[in-house]
Amino acid sequence: MRGYVVLEELQDAPSTDHIVDHTKPITIGEIVSADATFEEVLLALYEDPFYFLGGQNRLTGILTRADLNTSPARMHLFDRITLLEDQFRKLVLDVAPDWKEQVALNTNVVEDIEERHAEARRSNIELDEIHYAQFSTLATIVSDIEACWKASGFSSDHRASSQLDDLTDLRNAVAHSHQVVQNTEGGFGEGRTIGNVEQIYTTVEGCLESLSS
Repeated sequence: MRGYVVLEELQDAPSTDHIVDHTKPITIGEIVSADATFEEVLLALYEDPFYFLGGQNRLTGILTRADLNTSPARMHLFDRITLLEDQFRKLVLDVAPDWKEQVALNTNVVEDIEERHAEARRSNIELDEIHYAQFSTLATIVSDIEACWKASGFSSDHRASSQLDDLTDLRNAVAHSHQVVQNTEGGFGEGRTIGNVEQIYTTVEGCLESLSS
C-alpha cells in the first residue's frame, strides 16, 4: 500500500501506535503531473504545501513550496521577467520616447543612465538610453505614464506601481539567487509567501499577454 504520514500527527500519537495507524492513502488530490506548467504548480502549492509527482503510472518524487527556491524555478522566473523587461523597453520607445521629460526620476538615476549610454556609444554600441535603465526605473516609468500602464494591462497607475514594486523585489531576488519563497507556511508571517509569488507571476504573464496583443 502506498501512503504517507504527517510528522505533526506522529508527534502527538501514543507511543503504542503503529505508523500504519496514521498512514494516509495517496489520492489523485495529492498528485501533480511531472509535466505540469509553472503556473499550475504555483496554483497547486498555493492550495497545499506539498504534492507527490506522478508520471507514467508511478510516483516520481515530492514537490514542496521550498522547491521554488531551486535553480529550475529561478531560471524560469528569470526568463519570463527578462522577457517582460525587454517588452517594457520597447513599449517606452513606442509610446513615450520623451520619458525623461514625463517622469520625475532621481537626478542620480538619470545621470547614471546617460553615463552608461555615452560609454556604450564610445564602444560603438548604438542603443537608446532606455536600454540602460534598471528594471526598477522601467517599473517607475511604466507606472507613471498612462499610455504605458494601460498598454501593460493595468487598471490604474496605483495598481501598476504596487504590483511592479512587488515584481521588482522578486526580480532582484531571482537575479541574485535569493529565496523566491521566504515563508513556506503561506500565512501572515514575515517574508514572501507562495501566495505573493503566484500573484506576481500572474502580473508578469498578464503584462506579457497585454503587450503582445
